[in-house]
Amino acid sequence: MAKKKEEVTINFPKSFYLVSADLSLTRPGFALFEVKDKPKLLKLMSVDNKKKKKSHGQILDEIMKAFTDEFLSDASEILPLYFVREKEILHMKVPSERSVTKTVGIMDWLAYSLFSMIQDPNKFDGNWYEIYPVTVKCLVAGSGKATKEDVAESLQSYIGKQEYKCDDESDAAAVGIAWLIQQGRIKGAS
Repeated sequence: MAKKKEEVTINFPKSFYLVSADLSLTRPGFALFEVKDKPKLLKLMSVDNKKKKKSHGQILDEIMKAFTDEFLSDASEILPLYFVREKEILHMKVPSERSVTKTVGIMDWLAYSLFSMIQDPNKFDGNWYEIYPVTVKCLVAGSGKATKEDVAESLQSYIGKQEYKCDDESDAAAVGIAWLIQQGRIKGAS
């Protein structure tokens, strides 16, 4: 029988920054929060590769460059920094799920690279934390069966009304909010 993974207790600083992600090869979404007493959404981004006829390597390079050059361009200014993403649930026979693994891999490498450059574990956590999609729905919208629209609407009570270019951006924001609820930093849906 497999051992249950131990819960990690995080000793958060009084204020920190959080990058949350809804990862895919076709259109990953990212949200950046400043977290003090409550989370403040600073930036949203998605990288749309749905209609591009490019190799996976080219697409991963575009995601990496957009994430580092556009999204985290001022990374040295935004520390301490944490990462959280939706947990990938794999059925390796499905090609689209294998491509998610590639995107997860490039994000793991980026977090490690940023951590290696900064090398201050008091200001940066070089790992991605993960949260299950159904947990995100339950914590943010109050139901594991909530639709993407329900989740996006529920986000308003945490971060106000936002303009999302796509549901990948609202999903990324929901991942961050759900993780903060799970970690006890904010109160969840009633």
